[in-house]
Amino acid sequence: MGHAHSFIISFVSSANELPVPAVSQLLSAVRVASAWDDATIFPEGSVFPRMNLSWLEGRGYNIHCFEDQVSLGDFLVSDTEISDPEVEINLGGQALELWPKQLFVAEELAVRAVSFFLDTGKRTPAHRWVETGAFPRRVVWEGHDQREAWEHSRRQERDT
Repeated sequence: MGHAHSFIISFVSSANELPVPAVSQLLSAVRVASAWDDATIFPEGSVFPRMNLSWLEGRGYNIHCFEDQVSLGDFLVSDTEISDPEVEINLGGQALELWPKQLFVAEELAVRAVSFFLDTGKRTPAHRWVETGAFPRRVVWEGHDQREAWEHSRRQERDT
């Protein structure tokens, strides 16, 4: 594989840890996975550095990188300007949030970021990243009770 680290990949949907395939195959696997099925790349026998990858149809790849155990994580962004939150993100059924569209990147940018990470275990310094808590987001609902209320209001809107 020729990478500095011996990385493996795991999907939420599977207990299997597999060698990381070629970047194009990896991104294809993420793209065809279920909407809730994120992939995580990490070194064999360790937790860090770690990169989480997901795909949102019509938006692109979401790439979240943790270089070490003290990192809060950084998201790859597609632009220097971050817009108001508008993209619905379901956080494992625990919350629904709106995030800026710039947190989703095209395949070309994803290829470069993932390739660099596999070679170095680091974020690409040539690209813009934003820390996990440093972008605007809006909670639509959080927890079971708020989710139930939100779903109920949506049903009522559809029925009228």
